[in-house]
Parts: sequence; C-alpha cells; structure tokens
Amino acid sequence: MLSTTHPYIDLAWFEQAQKESIHLECISQNNLEVFEHDRHRWICFHDGAIQSMISLDDHSYPVLHYVKALLCSLVFVQQPKNLLNLGLGSGAIERFMLMRHPEVHVISIEPEADMIAVSKEYFFLEADYPVREETAQTFFSENKLQFDIIICDIHPEMGEKNPIQNDIFIDGIIKSLTPKGIAAINFLPENEDDIVRMLLRLRHSFSWVTVFDVPAQQNVVLYCSNSQLPDKTDLCFRSKQPDFNSLEAEAICSQLIWLPK
Repeated sequence: MLSTTHPYIDLAWFEQAQKESIHLECISQNNLEVFEHDRHRWICFHDGAIQSMISLDDHSYPVLHYVKALLCSLVFVQQPKNLLNLGLGSGAIERFMLMRHPEVHVISIEPEADMIAVSKEYFFLEADYPVREETAQTFFSENKLQFDIIICDIHPEMGEKNPIQNDIFIDGIIKSLTPKGIAAINFLPENEDDIVRMLLRLRHSFSWVTVFDVPAQQNVVLYCSNSQLPDKTDLCFRSKQPDFNSLEAEAICSQLIWLPK
C-alpha cells in the first residue's frame, strides 16, 4: 500500500516537476544539477538521469521507490550490525539509517568530492559525517572487513559499463559479505538482454538471487546471497514490522521474482 503522505515519484512525475522546478545549483565539472519542486529536492545528471532525492518535510524518508527497495535488504537480515553503501548519492541511505537504525554501523563510499559536498550542502547530510572518497573497486582491493548488508547504487559515466557487470567486482562483494549477508544492487538495464546477462552472472556467483522490477521506472533491484534467504512467508511476516512501513516493504516483498535454485 503506497504512502498517503508522499507522492509516488515516477518518470511522469519528473517530467512535470522538471518543467516547474527551481534550479538551485549546477556543478559543471561533473555535470551535476540540483532542482527543487513541491517540497522535494533532487540531483540530476547531464544525461537527465535522476540520481537522488529528498523530502524537505522528512529528511529520513527514502523518496525514490528503488531506494526503498535497496533498504528492504534490512528485511532479509536479522539484526544486522553493519552496512556498506557503495555510492553516496545525496545520502538517502545514510539519512534513513542514522534516523531509523542508528544501531547499524554504516560505511559510505563515494569517489566524487562534488557529490559528497552537494549531499552535505543541499541534502542535510551532517557536515561531519565520514565518507570515504574512493571508488568501490579501490575499497574492495584493500578491504578486510565483512558486512551483513552491502548496498550497491553506482551510476557510471555515459557509455561506461556498471562495475557490477564485472566478475572481479562481484567477487569483491562476495568476499566483503558475512556468511549470512546480503547484497542489494540497483541496476539500470539497457534492454532485456542486458538484464538476462546480469542475472546469469549473479546466479553463477550467488546461491540465492531474487529480483524487484521497480514499477514505472527503469530500475531493477537485485538481492543476492550465498546463504538461504528467508522463505516468502517469513519475509512477508518480517516486512509487516512497523520499522519497515516507510519502505513499503510488504508491497515490495510481495512482488519479488525468485530465480530457480
């Protein structure tokens, strides 16, 4: 059931909002632009892709539906202790976790200094919040830690492949997960063949993979683990907990597509 206090943000909403929005900032070096409309603020890339968004009335609320889906990884893991976020964006993951799950230690990775600065200047991420300014690949090459949850939301430059389409990168995720950990990956396939190839690659590397096709958007969120995931009944029960209401977790979990074992 969709929230009655926040609009459902899809491509149609953006098409209208972009026409009526206030332009707040443009960072030409990285082609980042910040817009505001109807008590919402967002980052837009030069190719028109919406990178991240905040509700000015509730900074911790994860506005975009694919971000809710990424955060639904919390439903899969009982009492996670730590979370690795690859791709800061405007800090939507961080704001939600700091406000709703402060007991979970979060490490944030973002290679672009401008993105870090924008998230703190315009998107209410605390000025002293620590962000590691490096690529996910560099982090994995040196990392010795393991995480209960890894969220991967990387937006590559136009014409470049997402690093999750590389087997070495996937190996980095696997090595950085605890034995019962889960990775939640945001993927924007260019076509059906693209998503099929991605699913085959992940299924080769992970014992368990399930998929959420975000309604009215290009995003596909992939949940991957080498530990058996909760069955549908258990997952549905967990998703009804009050902690997950703002994620619309029950609706998302009910729409998951499970790949065969």
